[in-house]
Amino acid sequence: MSRTKQDVRRRFRSAVFSRDGYSCRVCGFASTPDRAEADLDAHHITDRHEMPSGGYVAENGIALCAACHLNAEAHHRGEPVPPGFAPAELYALIGSSERAAREAAGAG
Repeated sequence: MSRTKQDVRRRFRSAVFSRDGYSCRVCGFASTPDRAEADLDAHHITDRHEMPSGGYVAENGIALCAACHLNAEAHHRGEPVPPGFAPAELYALIGSSERAAREAAGAG
């Protein structure tokens, strides 16, 4: 992976974790800034392959613990999505939308 892509991913995770208070936005599991990388995932709500520039914008990301991340990924796997984990529900938790994420990513 190129240094540029590593930097983009790092900035995405940092922005998402900071905005979400280093906590899982679904279940509330709390981490700390120095443990966030180990404790949380910065989940792309709309698949990064479907977004301009990979969707590496905070408007398309949400901090999730490992268990909640697995539930949120059901959508990307084409499996039934547990209540509370549909993309629209995740966007609502962070005050965003797919449209806002696409605009922020450069598809406006």
